[in-house]
Amino acid sequence: MDKYRLAFFTADWNYELVETTLYGLKRFVDEHENVSICVFDCFGKDEGTEKDKSEYNIFNLADLKQFDGLIVQGNQIVLGSVREEISRRVVTSGIPAVSIDCPMKGCALINIDNEKAQYEITAHVIQRHEVRRLVYLTGIMDNGCPEGQQRMDGFLSACRDNDIAESDIEVIPCSWRTSDGAETVERWLASGKPLPDAFICGNDEMALGMMERLEDHGFAIPRDVIVTGFDNISSAELSTPRLSTINRDYEQLIYLAAETVINRIEGRDHRDEVVCDHNLVASESCGCHGGVQSGYIRGRYFRQTRFLKDFYMFQDRMAEELLEAGDLLELMDIVERNHSIFGCDSVYLCINDYYYDNYDRKQWRNEGRTFGAEMILAACMDGGEQPVRAHRYARFPTRSLLPGDILQKERFLVFYPLHYNTSSIGYIALNGISQAAKLNLHKSIFNFVEIAVENVRKKGLLKELNDELDDLYVRDAMTGFYNRFGLERYGQQVFERFLSSDGLVQIMFIDMDDMKGINDRFGHEMGDMAIRATADVLRQASGSDDFLMRYGGDEFLLIASGREGYLQANIESAVEARRDRTDTPFRLSLSIGIVRVDRADPRTLDECIVAADALMYDIKNQKKKH
Repeated sequence: MDKYRLAFFTADWNYELVETTLYGLKRFVDEHENVSICVFDCFGKDEGTEKDKSEYNIFNLADLKQFDGLIVQGNQIVLGSVREEISRRVVTSGIPAVSIDCPMKGCALINIDNEKAQYEITAHVIQRHEVRRLVYLTGIMDNGCPEGQQRMDGFLSACRDNDIAESDIEVIPCSWRTSDGAETVERWLASGKPLPDAFICGNDEMALGMMERLEDHGFAIPRDVIVTGFDNISSAELSTPRLSTINRDYEQLIYLAAETVINRIEGRDHRDEVVCDHNLVASESCGCHGGVQSGYIRGRYFRQTRFLKDFYMFQDRMAEELLEAGDLLELMDIVERNHSIFGCDSVYLCINDYYYDNYDRKQWRNEGRTFGAEMILAACMDGGEQPVRAHRYARFPTRSLLPGDILQKERFLVFYPLHYNTSSIGYIALNGISQAAKLNLHKSIFNFVEIAVENVRKKGLLKELNDELDDLYVRDAMTGFYNRFGLERYGQQVFERFLSSDGLVQIMFIDMDDMKGINDRFGHEMGDMAIRATADVLRQASGSDDFLMRYGGDEFLLIASGREGYLQANIESAVEARRDRTDTPFRLSLSIGIVRVDRADPRTLDECIVAADALMYDIKNQKKKH
């Protein structure tokens, strides 16, 4: 039996619909052992803002050449430009694809007859409940998805066929949101016009917003006005009064979409459109009977209340721990410890390579708005109670989505983008449907993780900046050697370390010969060159554990192990070698005073420096006599 790997693109702005469709996909995978599905989900809306674009980047994560087929929940991806880009990729890749409820180039269409469905519910309230004055709230009409237009056409046809006068019809442009319904009520009441007989809404979200606001103002539904919706989401089922609406079985619809893709892959289905069934739910909000039984509502309420209690307890604990994390490793430990909040067996948190490698955004490509070439698997709970350390911080190509052995094992994965504002952090992959998704709470979990990761990044960047400032504070700008502040902070530590480890330490006080003459004869720029040349010589001759300091203008201090017996000779050889290979007008020469002490020697570091300085001046005076 051939094995197939499908991708599913959706946007979670209406989480109740997406959650239902995910169950349809999961059922299909469970019933077809040769099929695996990767879901790419986000919280993008229709505003086209930079924030929206950063959400929709999750679709770019999927390399369509790595999949055998694609399902697009086109009616959920309300931003037309995003659908156009997906269509372009489908055509380029050539893979079989289907779109839900929205025609897309290169895709077969799986939908219901929206016009017929809206006609039926409108005709029902006109004929059964004898309404004559109707107001219709549209969905989005101009984004390339015909749902909004089809439903409005069904409403208008039902009014026309039932002899409703045009003067008794009003159409209000809206955009599917709950707030549209609420705002329509406020504007209507503010106008002073009497309520119509019925508000017919293009979807349940607008109808529910309208019902709530009408009841806030003391109106009873359906006594004062009838309200209907479309979609039969869970909130419509549980509303009081129960919303009259159009039911389409989203779980079955998405199951059929997956089945259609497989059939197209195997060459057994060439239909351009598949129409699914729908049915009218005539219930309390239009004056019909058929509300949900109270026992069912009590059961749902009880389960929801218990879930929320546990969820918020976990969330509060996790949020507090995340925001206290000092670095990325500690943060990932916290995610793994609290992985049960995601409600899935396996949780994989992947971070962009450029985000992980560079705390400074100036180092990021494309302002950090896209996924990197590689991902780092920063947290990994692989179906057990303990994190999988074998994959900890593994790097893998982004196009692989996850390390190969994980991807082969997991047959159902949901990928969500992680970003802070518009900066891409990476993504999180779950091997199931988060229980929190039913109440749109999974987004808050991701927000906590995103804020925590960004908080750690800023802490790391601040530490790097402080370290740089601290380094500038203790270092000489010209040579990079320690200055007097560096001597106070680190000189004594090096002195004691060599005494402890080697039992013997040497302090060299080094002075450049004829520095004043170099400045007078050749200028201060050449004098600075001589200082840097001396620093290069000392750096070359000394060891990595030695302490190098620019003590004054042309004076240097070196603290090293007393067992480095050839250190002075190495410095003098380095000076000679530089003179031989460098054509400069000045002759580099150094005078060196050396003090060696062992553990039995009672002298302090300061006393040793004074003694070495005195010896250096004796040597310099002897040179002047000759």
